[in-house]
Amino acid sequence: MDSSATINGQDGGDLDEQDPFENNEFLNHAWLYNIALPDNLYPQDANPHPLSPPRLTHFTFRWQEILDGTQNLHNTNLLRRGDSSEVYLCDFPRFDKVGAAKIRDLQDGEAHPEFVAEIKALHRANNPNVVKLLGKCVNREHCVIVHEFMPKGSLDHYLFAGNKTNPVLDWYTRMRIAVGVAEALVYVHEELKMIHRDVRASKVLLDEDFMPKLSGFGLATRIVEDEAGVEQQSEISRIKGSTGCIAPETEWFGLVSSKSDVYSYGVFLLTLFTGRKAFDIEELGPARTLTDWLVPLLGREECMPLVVDAALARWFSAEGLVRLFHVARMCLDQEVVARPTMRFVELMVRHAADYEALEWLPVTKRSSI
Repeated sequence: MDSSATINGQDGGDLDEQDPFENNEFLNHAWLYNIALPDNLYPQDANPHPLSPPRLTHFTFRWQEILDGTQNLHNTNLLRRGDSSEVYLCDFPRFDKVGAAKIRDLQDGEAHPEFVAEIKALHRANNPNVVKLLGKCVNREHCVIVHEFMPKGSLDHYLFAGNKTNPVLDWYTRMRIAVGVAEALVYVHEELKMIHRDVRASKVLLDEDFMPKLSGFGLATRIVEDEAGVEQQSEISRIKGSTGCIAPETEWFGLVSSKSDVYSYGVFLLTLFTGRKAFDIEELGPARTLTDWLVPLLGREECMPLVVDAALARWFSAEGLVRLFHVARMCLDQEVVARPTMRFVELMVRHAADYEALEWLPVTKRSSI
């Protein structure tokens, strides 16, 4: 049986990435290291149907396929380089697919747990605003997650200074992105019952039509509920995320819930419509974070033309922006219980998207605020 065959199965409970076949050490080892086994070497008591981890609907690729598909990790195939991973355009002619292969070195102590978390989240995901998992590869040195290739790359490359070659995202495109990411989080919370924990512009990928897909589930955590089905905050051992995007209860006490994602989404809205990073000492000065600088201004309608991203060239909806920033302020409430659910946030963002963009007269530079 070919170890690169389609992984079949049905949705339901958590996958044990180390031991997907429970106590069958023979099959667990073969699956973990992508070993292709002749049919006559499978245990006699093995299921006669394709032997694969339950519920997965993706491929297991061999490391050689990753090397061949990326031209031996050639720089021409490099899509982006992060702090702990490299992402390559990867061609899989045997499956007639092109994907993005995120490669991490297993010597990094956080690589494997984040790899497992992402597989657990994405293998069950089926939503147009969540990136589609194509497969994975694990050998003794590397772990690889392969997801669909998004031709326009990540959102941050269109928002922040230093990316002058990329086209400007107009008001309506940004509104579609805001709604799409909100929809993705509603799905993650209500259907997958998970907390993303790392919502920010660099985790939003864009397809050919600039439609957003949420990615980067390496920190994802399952939602905890009590016996009555009421969500509870849970404690995490690794406080990790992007400065300026992390909810205060997470940063200070290591507590997470779906409301932690709501807070991060509030920051995301501010970055999306101001074109500023969540944390930028050089630009934001003593305020340090975007929320410290902007939240005091969110209730002042006369400030909207001054804080909106100058790249919009004065074409935006002031009323829509006021409503968006009102949503952001609700999301950024320091009290966890006071924040709305993502379902409510999505409805409010959709309402803000109904307002038509108009041209505004030139205003004073933003630095005058």
